[in-house]
Amino acid sequence: MRLRTMIGLVLAALLIPLTAPASQAETRAAAFDPNPTISGPGVPAPHYAQGARGVYAPNYLPGCPYQRVCVAVLDYQDDRINTWKIWDLYQCGKYSLNDWRSRGWIRNNQSGSAVAVRMNSASTPLTPSHPVANQWRDVDWEPAWYFKPC
Repeated sequence: MRLRTMIGLVLAALLIPLTAPASQAETRAAAFDPNPTISGPGVPAPHYAQGARGVYAPNYLPGCPYQRVCVAVLDYQDDRINTWKIWDLYQCGKYSLNDWRSRGWIRNNQSGSAVAVRMNSASTPLTPSHPVANQWRDVDWEPAWYFKPC
């Protein structure tokens, strides 16, 4: 009987450290971390903007260079921060969007009547389109598979 009790205590002691890291892993798993990417003609390296959770993103998103369309997608989010991955697109063409989830932003700083368009998996344009307006506009990236800046 005494041996069984000791074995039970040893097993219990071994299980306690195993459950503590699991609860920490569950906390980390609650973070939103999709790692979005884009591919297409002349894709520049992304840059990032970070702000406190609950702060309206355009308050900390950067400007968009002239003659470019800037797109921002949520790259990481936890209970404290939002991190946006941003691309400044300057070449016309069709871009593929991978792991672009949730809502995001488009800033069309081209000239003239250039319109940026999101497209679904069948390459059908999604509404609304995004005419030239040098300000960040809220967009739903969830149905978009492709993007044409002009």
